[in-house]
Amino acid sequence: MVKLLGAGLVLFAAFAVGFQLKQRLTEHLRQLEGLKEMLLMLDREFSFARATLDEAFLHIAGQGKEPFSGLLMEVAGRMRKEREATLREIWGSAVEHRREEFYFSEEEFFILTGLAENFGYLDVHMQVNNIALYVQQVEHKINQARDELAVKQKMYQYLSVMCGLFLILILI
Repeated sequence: MVKLLGAGLVLFAAFAVGFQLKQRLTEHLRQLEGLKEMLLMLDREFSFARATLDEAFLHIAGQGKEPFSGLLMEVAGRMRKEREATLREIWGSAVEHRREEFYFSEEEFFILTGLAENFGYLDVHMQVNNIALYVQQVEHKINQARDELAVKQKMYQYLSVMCGLFLILILI
């Protein structure tokens, strides 16, 4: 009876690990889609509203999703307080400070940190074109993440259950 209970717990734990791995992939895709949404909102702010950067960040933060909303709020607040720091420095340190909140690969994180490279330095048309380039890169990453999710989510479920069954066989 105790062995059967232990086997059930091992199998449940293995299933939970597979489910958690699947959730990480889903969250990764959600965050990439959130990054694209943030970029499109920035594009609209620059193209139509002609807002200053800190105003645009605050406006988007009010509409956006975490972790981008918190990032934009932090950057906007620091832009207003730290007038001598460049946007590149503020953005870079804020993104690095919140790195744990993102499920991004190094390449995707590089895209996020590189966003502030040209903000404030180029005219509106060039900034919009720059954002369009970032949107294309993010769309490519979204497509890759969707393909990865389709392939890996079932693999994680099956592999975790199989590992749990294998562990049960070893322990019995």
